[in-house]
Formats: sequence, structure tokens, C-alpha cells
Amino acid sequence: MMRRGAARLVLACVALAGACTPVARDAGVGSNANSNATSHATADADRLRGFAHLASGEWTTTLASGDILRETWRLRETWRWEPDGRSLRAVGAGDSPDGTPWREEQVFFVNDDSGEVRVRGSNSYRNSAFEGTVTFGDGTAEARLVMTQDAATRQLVRRWRFEGEDRFETELLEFVFGEGLVPLTSWTYTRTRGPSSVTPSR
Repeated sequence: MMRRGAARLVLACVALAGACTPVARDAGVGSNANSNATSHATADADRLRGFAHLASGEWTTTLASGDILRETWRLRETWRWEPDGRSLRAVGAGDSPDGTPWREEQVFFVNDDSGEVRVRGSNSYRNSAFEGTVTFGDGTAEARLVMTQDAATRQLVRRWRFEGEDRFETELLEFVFGEGLVPLTSWTYTRTRGPSSVTPSR
């Protein structure tokens, strides 16, 4: 989804089973735990509110000029809240200009220790994996990323600018030694309401 490179963006569970003798306990313990979990989920969702409106429908990628990329790119993206209500998952899928399937997943969450909004992700271009910190402004967001591609490491910045509820523009830039931040590419996304054809890998 880029001219000079590709960027963008993953993560598990443990199951326990057993039997025990019922033990009497304070009924308030469980309710307090549930209350705390709800409180954390609400606080994290509030920190992610800059992306919250993305979590419905399906987003289609277009050129920044407004030309739909159907001839060269057929890319779709969806955003969904994770079951814990504390993180957002963005999943992209489609075909690159040479017909190679494209897949990307990103998870946006709040770090429990620092309180920062973080992102981790991967995509199918050169085994790309990345993570970084996200900040929000008035109708904007910015992620500062460290990406590994095969054996290489790149420092990237991705910026979002939201235009109402159903459209946003995003730009990808790279730190280049001696030049500073160099623009790589940009896209425009528009929303299609209704069920999505893009599903998470799990």
C-alpha cells in the first residue's frame, strides 16, 4: 500500500480447567473485581476515543487525489473493539499492484504501566513487524513506529487526519539520516456501511 515501502501491522490466551471443593467467600470480592475490570475497560476506551468512530463498517483505500485504487489496489480495512473492551484491532486485506495478497493487523491498546497508547502490528511485506506510541490531537493522531523488515530496522511516522465520521487521510513518513522526516506515501479512506468482508486471523 505504498510506493517506496510498506508499513503497518499482532498478539494470546491460556485456559485452565480443574475441580475443587466449594469454599464460602465474601460475595463482595467478585463484584469488586468485576467493577475494577469495568473501570479499566472504560478508562482505556476513553484513551482510545480518537479511533473509536472507526469501529464500524468497512474502509476502502483511495489515493490522496481521490482516485479509487480498484485497478491497482483492492484494499479493505476494518476496525473492531477486542472482547475485553480495552483495545482496538485494525485488519487490512487486499491485493498489491502485482497481484500479491496483502494482509495487515494492528492492535491499539493502553500500556498498563505508562498509560501510553501503544500499537503493535505486522504485515505481509518482507515479514514486517512494528510497534510504537500513539498520540492524539484535535481531529488527528500520530504513531511513531519502529519497524523491522527482514534484517532491516526502520523508523516511521504515521499520521491520521479525520474528516467527519466517514473519511480520513493518513500519511506515512520515514526518518532518513541527514534528511529528517521524508514523506513516503499517503492514502484516503472512506467508509462503507454494513457488514465487513475482512476478518481477523483469530
